[in-house]
Amino acid sequence: MKRISLFLLGAVCLGFPGSAQDNAARAAAEREAAEERYKLLNSAVEGLTSAQADLQRRLGSLAEEVRSLRAQEYKIDTSKFVTREEFNRLVKAFEEIERKREDDKKLIREEFEQLKKDIIKLLNAPAPSATQKKNKAQPPAEKGSEKLVEKPSSKPDKSDNSAASALQEGVSYTIEKDNTLSAVVRAHNEKFKSQGKKTSVKLVLEANPGLDEKKLRIGQSIFIPLVPE
Repeated sequence: MKRISLFLLGAVCLGFPGSAQDNAARAAAEREAAEERYKLLNSAVEGLTSAQADLQRRLGSLAEEVRSLRAQEYKIDTSKFVTREEFNRLVKAFEEIERKREDDKKLIREEFEQLKKDIIKLLNAPAPSATQKKNKAQPPAEKGSEKLVEKPSSKPDKSDNSAASALQEGVSYTIEKDNTLSAVVRAHNEKFKSQGKKTSVKLVLEANPGLDEKKLRIGQSIFIPLVPE
């Protein structure tokens, strides 16, 4: 019995050192795990703190932008307003435009009334005779003032029986610069050739007593008689 007790006591004494070592290793492992968890938690807290600080900065920037936008919205743009001097100029320009418009309306009314009077005058005017129409239809052939007229023949031409009629047909002509009687006669012959009429220097001299073909004056009016060819 005594041997058994000693044996058990020795076994217990031998078992205590191994159990103490296991407890120490387990405690060290738990401490390392706790330190690792602490480090992880500390890193997470630092990340959250940094994110919160960044969020605060962004919120502050957004608040500043909102304040700036509100200030621009309520700011008065003075460039959109006009001064009193500019307003007075605009009023004067408008009055000038209105005055010109009234003047134009008055002028149009006056021209319309004048046109109406002219139309009434034309409607009430007598119709022109056939002789007047014929005289107006004949264009002048030479420079100067010409008009187809009939003139009594003072001295009939003995060489031309048609010139001896009681009334002599012809045109009035006004002498111009560098005109000669022969040139005037030649021009009238070319002009009235298509009408079967002619003239001559002799006929012109006979139709204009006292006319000197060498002393023609600018502005002098002479009669150009016309006879059938």
